[in-house]
Amino acid sequence: MTQNLQPMATFQPLAGIRVIDFTRVLAGPYATMLLAELGADVIKIEMPQVGDETRAWGPPFVDHTSAYFHAVNRGKRSVVLDLTGPQGRAAVDSLIGTADVVVENFRPGVTERLGIAADEVVARHPSVIYGSITGFGTTGPMAQDAGTEVIVEAESGLMSITGAPGQEPVRFGVAMVDLATGAALVNAVLAALVERGRTGRGRRVDVSLYATAVSALGTVIAGTSAGGGATRAWGSAHPSIVPYRAFTAVDGHVVLGATNDAMFTRLVDALDAGATLGRREWAGNAARVSARAEVDAAIQDAVGRFTVAELLDRLRAHRVLVAPVRTPAEAARSAQAAALGLITDDGGLLIPRSPLGPIGTRELGRAPDLGEHTDAVLAEIGDSIDAKEGV
Repeated sequence: MTQNLQPMATFQPLAGIRVIDFTRVLAGPYATMLLAELGADVIKIEMPQVGDETRAWGPPFVDHTSAYFHAVNRGKRSVVLDLTGPQGRAAVDSLIGTADVVVENFRPGVTERLGIAADEVVARHPSVIYGSITGFGTTGPMAQDAGTEVIVEAESGLMSITGAPGQEPVRFGVAMVDLATGAALVNAVLAALVERGRTGRGRRVDVSLYATAVSALGTVIAGTSAGGGATRAWGSAHPSIVPYRAFTAVDGHVVLGATNDAMFTRLVDALDAGATLGRREWAGNAARVSARAEVDAAIQDAVGRFTVAELLDRLRAHRVLVAPVRTPAEAARSAQAAALGLITDDGGLLIPRSPLGPIGTRELGRAPDLGEHTDAVLAEIGDSIDAKEGV
């Protein structure tokens, strides 16, 4: 059956939804930026003079604001209010009264001190969805502990399996737990909005970096509990597939893999390495895993005879998994990124859109200056005079 689909460029399902954003640093701002990309009106509440501390996380800076801040705060409106005083708190409460969603990721105890604790907000505004991001959740022995990305990577076990074998543990090259937690919060908020459409009532939704990290380890934890042995860092390799890792070519690095035995046979042919890799005992993956060091060494010898371009041509022609190891800058300027419309060029500042960009969500404007929209937003709620005393 043919469906009448809306043009992709009009995909703004959250148009008309207002989000009051108390978040800072990464997980929370990334979540609210995703909501903005889906069409929501996101109002970022910032403290006077300083605002979100990542505004100062540089160099590099763009218009006196860090590139880091620009990357995850686009498409929002910035309002400066002092939540330590009664005028600022009154203005915030008025704003929440016009909103559908509130999002915060403060350290434990901060929302209580600022008068925006979840229980208080939901009691005053029962239709509001109140989303929280914490380090370790709201219950349990670590609930009151501050949990940043690197702390959670260590506590969850992620850091123990990241890095090169035999070397010291390392953190992810980018804060993937923060980003994944932000995406998890968006899922929870969207589900709560659907529920509110049926019941008319909001709810509190909580996600934590720790829960995200432990959940991400699902295959590892399951494998260990099923007798898979102790976990360790594998570098670029895979614990259960050989070959499946990075190798060094004449002029760079490639990642290649054989996820089944037929593909391994094609790999051997592509590398003209039958004499060293075509041994009958290596025909099955389990045997190659057992002989990992020897197999990988033989592949490295073969790969080392070719340039990256030659390897890409050979292995792709033989339908073997292969990719060059690119830098982020190279990926941002790639033909595939351009085809998907993933990169916004804002006067030379390159900003990747979220994974939702290719499905037709709106392209967001530049991140706001501190307090850029204070007067306009307060005027919308009729509190522009009184609230300015709390700015």
